[in-house]
Amino acid sequence: LLDTLPMLGNVLLLCFFVFFIFGIVGVQLWAGLLRNRCFLGEDIRTMYNLSMSPYYQPEEGEESPFICSAPRENGMLRCRSVPPSAEGGADCSDGCVNWNRYYNVCQAGELNPHKGAVNFDNIGYAWIAIFQVITLEGWVDIMYYVMDAH
Repeated sequence: LLDTLPMLGNVLLLCFFVFFIFGIVGVQLWAGLLRNRCFLGEDIRTMYNLSMSPYYQPEEGEESPFICSAPRENGMLRCRSVPPSAEGGADCSDGCVNWNRYYNVCQAGELNPHKGAVNFDNIGYAWIAIFQVITLEGWVDIMYYVMDAH
């Protein structure tokens, strides 16, 4: 068992090199992208004196965030894709105001998904995301977040 340790060193060095290369690629492509949210326009907040959330949050909250794609990107979700608000289990088409249609400004917010644990803002967090993908535990969420935003 002790004789195999030097050989494992080479394998660990190769793994570090692969993590490092893919981490750099992830940071270059997706740094700050998973923070994108659909915000209310400032004119809407002042015009109606609203005390709503500054950005759209689905009913699940930050566990399943609505990550929008900036106009310069080709992501899957735009702010026009925000579902209509619902009252009493029914969509607002008659009799209530669909406030969700005013969440139309896609810009970077404060939080990344999963309480900030999933992002590519620096090489350390990119390594965590890559490790999560390699272990096949929660990799689908990361894939959909990046597809939504990029």
